Amino acid sequence: MTKDRIVLLDALRGLGVLGILLCNAPDFAVPPMLAESAAHWPHGTGAATLSVWVVTQWLFQRKFVTLFAMLFGVSIFLVGGERSDLERGAILRRRLVWMVVFGLLHGFLIWYGDVLLSYALAGFAVMLTRSWSARKLIRTGLSIWLVVSLLAVVGLSMAASMPKDAAQQALETAQELAKARAAEVQYGGSFLQSLIQNAKDRLAFLPGEPLIFVMTSALMMIGLGAFKTGVLTGEASDRTYRRLLVWGLLASALIGALFVAQAAMGLPRGLGMVAVGIQWALAPPTTLAYVALMVFAARSKVWSAIPRALAPVGRMAFTNYLAQSLIMTFIFYGGRGLGLHGEVDRPGLAAITVGIWIVQILWSRWWLDRFEMGPLEWVWRRLYRGPSPLRRPALVAV
Repeated sequence: MTKDRIVLLDALRGLGVLGILLCNAPDFAVPPMLAESAAHWPHGTGAATLSVWVVTQWLFQRKFVTLFAMLFGVSIFLVGGERSDLERGAILRRRLVWMVVFGLLHGFLIWYGDVLLSYALAGFAVMLTRSWSARKLIRTGLSIWLVVSLLAVVGLSMAASMPKDAAQQALETAQELAKARAAEVQYGGSFLQSLIQNAKDRLAFLPGEPLIFVMTSALMMIGLGAFKTGVLTGEASDRTYRRLLVWGLLASALIGALFVAQAAMGLPRGLGMVAVGIQWALAPPTTLAYVALMVFAARSKVWSAIPRALAPVGRMAFTNYLAQSLIMTFIFYGGRGLGLHGEVDRPGLAAITVGIWIVQILWSRWWLDRFEMGPLEWVWRRLYRGPSPLRRPALVAV
């Protein structure tokens, strides 16, 4: 693989880790049951608030976690090689074991929304498929994704269409909001209170891990198949990328229309459930449209600065992902720093996110000018592979 293709993979990884932050920001700032809700958002439904929510749901939500999962599928092959390579397979297994450890620590001690555990568990399954052909990987991954997504969309549509007693629905909503207010008090309290509430919310997410495992495994297979066909390395034809872009834009237009309609119609619950299901189902094509755009940018003299700026962020994706959690919990969790939980509206969250994007783009380049890899990448690599140099060798003047 040439240097340009490595830069493209790193740029996509950087795009993924930065894009995920805008989606995760509400989950740091308010209790999880309110984070994606527009109707029950604690700061109301003003024009600026709804606009940020619509843009996030339309252009960001599900896309970048999907991209990250696809790229993690690629790393399964890059680290583990073919299944016949027993030595590299052992390295891959150790890498995933330590990722489980990092995921548990991150999820319970820092932020409940961890994805590392999910990726590691799915990685143990996908490592068994890493020698499959690109066609088999893509067909299997897409089949799993389509079946589960169809069931989800049908189930959500049926739930949305079922008549529900207004009084019962009002009671359930009041109970959920009461739980959210109680969680808000804990997150805004002492360090111990926020730590315990975070652990409770992490435990509440664990029953969903089997479904996440299936869907993440499917995305990893699609990603590895796309890598083997050259789509994720910039080696596919212009025609392929144009097709991916067109299909992705059509899917994105549908998703955007659904969320704009939801906002315009006063946030009806039924339409919201259907919109989320379709958003989830169409995540792969909308994500691949971003891949196509990045490839076209990399091939352009004018726009190639974008992937070059994102590549260092991607090379340090593990460090940057965990750094985002540390920064955001410092800002929002009680006992860790500013304690602003529940105090910042969506436009403010977007501004914080953009600020962190700028810092991480600049600091990643600064760090990698001096060191071989990110600090947490170095720790992780030492754990699963043994000692590795961190500092770049000094240039010797001739």
